[in-house]
Amino acid sequence: MADVMKVDAWEKDRWDALVRSFEDYDVFYLNAYARAFCRNSHDSPALFYYEDEHNRIMNVVLIRDIADDGRFCGQIERNRFFDLSTPYGYGGPWGRVGNAGTVREAFGRYCREQGYVSEFVRFELFGRGKEVFPGEVQAATHNVVRSLDLPLEELWMDFEHKVRKNLKRAAANHLEILIDEDGRELKEFQRIYSSVMDRRGAKENFYFEDGFYETLHEMKGHFCYFHAVCKGRIVSTELVLCGSENCYSFLGGTRSEYFETRPNEFLKYEIIKWAKARGYRNFVLGGGYGQDDGIFRYKKSLAPNGVTDFCIGKHVIDEKAYRELIELRRQKDGTWEAEGFFPQYRG
Repeated sequence: MADVMKVDAWEKDRWDALVRSFEDYDVFYLNAYARAFCRNSHDSPALFYYEDEHNRIMNVVLIRDIADDGRFCGQIERNRFFDLSTPYGYGGPWGRVGNAGTVREAFGRYCREQGYVSEFVRFELFGRGKEVFPGEVQAATHNVVRSLDLPLEELWMDFEHKVRKNLKRAAANHLEILIDEDGRELKEFQRIYSSVMDRRGAKENFYFEDGFYETLHEMKGHFCYFHAVCKGRIVSTELVLCGSENCYSFLGGTRSEYFETRPNEFLKYEIIKWAKARGYRNFVLGGGYGQDDGIFRYKKSLAPNGVTDFCIGKHVIDEKAYRELIELRRQKDGTWEAEGFFPQYRG
């Protein structure tokens, strides 16, 4: 049986060459994306790769030493227990599966040898990887995918009526599109995005330092900023990430005083036109902040038939170690309970 190969974050060229060897690879597997979301010095990005005569699979994870969690301070030694999670966004096993059992066995053996206790996965939306995942898979919420297969005229008619109405209002307000494939207007993007986070009272982890964007910008050709301009001023902005077949609405925002000019619908339609012209198959709009909330319903208005499950995966790799870590938490805090959180010992 073949062995699992691990590629570390510093092996950038080797990592990305492997990812790009999958003809239909997605942006979330690239080295710079994983490093951008390694926002904690204790997180270590890695690419796992497995190939035999029936299977060819890759998976990107953040490896965390559980001893670095302050809740276990002084209770366990470093380099003994680790857990895995996908970086923010979408991920999970990706590739060609001919014999799922062989893949599960190979990855399971490798993970146990390395001291990995548990794995948390945010699965990509297009149905891959779940058959080789040995843990529990559950639909966490809904996301919206705008298929780009229809002719542009039919795409227009597939929008809800209110979207078409707002697009006509945007045209009447003479909004213009600025497409920025280099991040020239990054500072303006950051100002608008941060103001939106302030308005929503967002948690600290929704704010990003300059280094985050600098790392994403290493993915030349895999990102693009779209700016709606009103009378020479950028009033709405969106960062889109692109894989080989799909592009994703990632971060963005709008100046509140320009809501009535309808720049959000304008931007989304311009992105759709751009993506379709570039040959992308899908534009992923994502979900809401809560379960099917107003933001989700807005996105659904652009793709009424594009609702899909966003699934997560929970896998306890080493049951004995998992129970031991839970017991350590209970010994430290007798009132502690974290049922429903995964992994439970981090709750």
